[in-house]
Amino acid sequence: MITLRGRGRVSLLIILGLYLSTLGLRVHALDLWTAWQFAQQRDPIYAAAQASSAADQHLIAQARAQLLPQIYANAGLEHHDRRNVKNFNNARSSHNNLWAFTLTQPLFNRHSLRLYEYAQYVAAMAIVDEENARAELMLRLSQAYFDALSAQDTLESLRAQLHATEHQHRAALRAFELGSATITDAQEAQSRLDLLRAQIITAEHTQQQHYYALERIIGEFPQNLATLKATAHLPTPEPNDPQQWQKQASAYNLAVTRADLALQAQEHYLQSRKSRHDPTLQLHARTGSHQRNNAFAPRQSPRSMDSSIGIELSIPIFTGGEISAQVKEESERLRQRHFERENARRAAIEAAQRLFSGLTSGLLEVRSLEEAVRSSQAALEANQRAYEIGVRTLVDVLNAQQQFYETRRALYQARYRVLLHSLQLKHAAGTLSDDDIWAINQLLTPQP
Repeated sequence: MITLRGRGRVSLLIILGLYLSTLGLRVHALDLWTAWQFAQQRDPIYAAAQASSAADQHLIAQARAQLLPQIYANAGLEHHDRRNVKNFNNARSSHNNLWAFTLTQPLFNRHSLRLYEYAQYVAAMAIVDEENARAELMLRLSQAYFDALSAQDTLESLRAQLHATEHQHRAALRAFELGSATITDAQEAQSRLDLLRAQIITAEHTQQQHYYALERIIGEFPQNLATLKATAHLPTPEPNDPQQWQKQASAYNLAVTRADLALQAQEHYLQSRKSRHDPTLQLHARTGSHQRNNAFAPRQSPRSMDSSIGIELSIPIFTGGEISAQVKEESERLRQRHFERENARRAAIEAAQRLFSGLTSGLLEVRSLEEAVRSSQAALEANQRAYEIGVRTLVDVLNAQQQFYETRRALYQARYRVLLHSLQLKHAAGTLSDDDIWAINQLLTPQP
């Protein structure tokens, strides 16, 4: 008998608890909300957008530095040696020692001020880019998640169809052995089995590829995925008015918001170019000391401090036409930003129209497919009964069976499209948030 005492027993219990918790994580399925938490921490595309946004925030401090005092310290030590050219004698040596502090403070510089305002808009654009990258991560993750679920549903449906066809094949063989049917039914069932096995191989490969795509986002290979509940109530657009969604998208779409900021940033950049014609005024202050010692001369008196202060006015009179050319260039850039903003607004409105229509039609498609699934199931059962009494052939049963499973797969895919369209519509309107991922996650059920 092995007995555990003291800290050894506690350590073993801790290790056992960690192992069981890890095993529990492997058993339970990965849901969309957990995948979203992983994606925010591990997705390299979103991480790159965050780093880019953080880098652009430092542009503000760089631009502000041009409006603040600049202090420099200079120090130098020089040695001079002078000799006669003919015989290199009569050398004279001296040492120069100097140091100085220089202060420069801009008093009036409209160009630097405009660049500081421009940097603020560039930093704001970077924040919008980061928010857009986050929203696009939600869409990429949801797309990858539901693609994996769709591939999983297809594979399970094909396996269920294979199982049912194997049953029909065995029944056909028994009927042939008893002499109540021809070998044709068994051969027809066998051909369906061969086709289904080939389709299952393709479906397994497709599922694996979609799992790899999801792994790229969340940083680990998903073992199991939480599936959509059969009784899940799919979201409807709120408000159920396409005009409201178009209005929301034209004002709050992230691409439109960024285009607005780019337009305002370009206006300030244009003003900064124009302000290069303006005079600049800055304060200069300097203090330091300079001492020269001759090697053969008597020692000089103690060094003195030299200080100066003044104001410098600079007026650009002629720069060869450079400033005027830059102003014209940035004026055209401003026109470009106006057109880009209008294009972003129209694209947002078009996306809202398309996605709202896709969501509403998708909901109708789901209802129709639900009816179709019930009808195809009833038709399959009717064909099976008719085949048992001899008024239907096995081909009829297999066709009805195939129709049932294909209709059910189409229903699953239509439900996923509705969920994706609901997220995409909110993204187009600029309202997509974590709450939407959480709401969809409530429609999922974990599968052990």
